[in-house]
Amino acid sequence: MKVVRRLALYFVLPLVLVLTSAYTWYQVSDTGRRWRYEDKLATYCGGLIPYDEAEVFTGLDTDSFSRDPVEGYGEDRFRSCRVADLTVSIGLVRADATRSDVVPDMLSTLDREASDHLPVGLGGGWRGYTDGRTTAVVLPCTNKDASLVVNIAGNSSHGNGDESRAVGNLTTAIAREAADRQSCEASFGGRIPELSVSNGQYDAPAGTSGTCEGLQIPESQWVDWVQGSMASDSSPLELCLLGESKARDEVLYSMEASFGPYAQRLRSADHDEPWPEPGLTHDSATATASCPGSTVPAVFRIHATVYAAPTEEFLRQALHTFAERSAARHGCTGLVLPD
Repeated sequence: MKVVRRLALYFVLPLVLVLTSAYTWYQVSDTGRRWRYEDKLATYCGGLIPYDEAEVFTGLDTDSFSRDPVEGYGEDRFRSCRVADLTVSIGLVRADATRSDVVPDMLSTLDREASDHLPVGLGGGWRGYTDGRTTAVVLPCTNKDASLVVNIAGNSSHGNGDESRAVGNLTTAIAREAADRQSCEASFGGRIPELSVSNGQYDAPAGTSGTCEGLQIPESQWVDWVQGSMASDSSPLELCLLGESKARDEVLYSMEASFGPYAQRLRSADHDEPWPEPGLTHDSATATASCPGSTVPAVFRIHATVYAAPTEEFLRQALHTFAERSAARHGCTGLVLPD
């Protein structure tokens, strides 16, 4: 028996030492970190998170992947996961999809977070935008009436050009993989160029440019400044702001152009209400247009804040100019303005 025990110790102890050394190496070596990272990515968020683009934010720390639920119900299910301090939402949005007031849905994730910056197009042939806080890509599917959407919500720490570009690279890399998984045949863009994410161009009312170009603003509206971002034919979301600086430096009017899923998100969760339609109220006006590659009408809106003194004439005229130029940039036709 003593001989057997000695032989057992002779073989077992070295094996234990080898396994302990291997485990220690796996835990502390750079190669081990990469292997653990790859193992985590293989299943995390449905395997849709790319190694290189995510590593910029995670530093190969697997603890950066902290949340990975599948949200929604049925055909409207979508992925929502965390990558470091970024919330990544990935889903296929059917053209007839509507918001839900019962369960989370992909359309609700497209509500823009408050940001100090206006949306700017990603460029590089991608249909998408960033405002330094939220970055999104929309891929219209050519083989089905739907769009693949990737939306990444972050915080102000990603508000500079380099950080925004890195988030954009992550967004587009996920979109490529997700489109294949969702059997969404779509056209991809290329490399995202350098991004200039700023507060937008502040102009005097008589010298509007970018997304606010062409506006004629009467003195009676007390508008001191106009803020628009660089006009883009591929951004699914465009904004133009008009404000005053004499009293509280407040926004008086906001104008928004929404395309594809971003137009769909404007419909109330109450499905008895119609889609946004051309119309006029005492403080807002809405127009629509048909756009190529989508059965969802684009929606153009102007909204007066509590600090404004809107007139029907100004709401009509401002919306007409804003919507006409935005629709033309995106190749949309059949612009329908309020009666």
